[in-house]
Amino acid sequence: MDTHLNTKRILIFLAFAFGIPWAAALAISQTSVMENNPVQAVTLANYIFISTPVLANVATRLITREGWGHLWLRPNFRRSWRFYLAVWLLPLLAALVGSLAYHLLFPQSFDPNVTGARNQLAGLPIAAEPNPWKVMLFFTPYVMIVQGLIGGVISIGEEFGWRAYLLQRLVDRFRGANDAGIRADGADGAAARKAALLVGVIWGVWHWPGLFISIEFDSVTSFLFPLVYLVSTCSLGVLLSWATLRSGSVWPAALGHAAALGAMGVVGSVLQGRPDLLLGPQGLIGGIGFIILALVLLFNRRAFAGEQEAGSEKEQAVVGA
Repeated sequence: MDTHLNTKRILIFLAFAFGIPWAAALAISQTSVMENNPVQAVTLANYIFISTPVLANVATRLITREGWGHLWLRPNFRRSWRFYLAVWLLPLLAALVGSLAYHLLFPQSFDPNVTGARNQLAGLPIAAEPNPWKVMLFFTPYVMIVQGLIGGVISIGEEFGWRAYLLQRLVDRFRGANDAGIRADGADGAAARKAALLVGVIWGVWHWPGLFISIEFDSVTSFLFPLVYLVSTCSLGVLLSWATLRSGSVWPAALGHAAALGAMGVVGSVLQGRPDLLLGPQGLIGGIGFIILALVLLFNRRAFAGEQEAGSEKEQAVVGA
């Protein structure tokens, strides 16, 4: 493939993906809205952030005349349903493992009354249920289903950029594939693993301005959180990249992204007090489940090197010819 052209596409994509939201975050942080209504300011910044990767995808294709092939918008659900199921359930399992580890080390952080869950269920009869376990048995699937359906649609704004475009370009860059994109016979495992990790790092750094305007950094150790946050995005990013490459569709990544946010909502509902930024739900202890999951996928040589489970019938016919 034309390595120079591929590098040019990557750089143009990153310029749009970073330039627009970072400039917006800087502008918002300097306005009176940030001082008078920080929640509104952060919400506005979030909307700008989640909409720019998809714009970067489209803009890069237009500027470089790349065309509209390999958008990866076909759901491929019939052939890839197990990847949808995996990215919906595994984030909850990983979050629960991390939550258990965190509360074993910091038992004072556990809220036996699950106040967070009750507050989110306010207005429903279950919110008044005296048994907290019954509350959580209702709250958990409620959050995962609602977050999975609604959040999946919202998350496509990010995933159509990171996983459906940048991931493909980086895999091409690392494996020297032809310009047709990732073929249905699967990406080279080593190239795919490198690309998955690099997208995770880029994705994490991209979030940094949002962290600085939404989190109060009031200690020396708290300033290490942006670096710890990269561990979180890399871990989750490996799962999302694996599902994207194996399914040949961006929709499992969007669902997994949303499911991870929902899972964080579930474990956050049993927290009391201020969680430790470095060790909490998105820290090194609370995120241990996601770290383990990522390592399992990275060290399983067949996970990223296996054949793509989906793809159009036309693509499969060409490969098999």
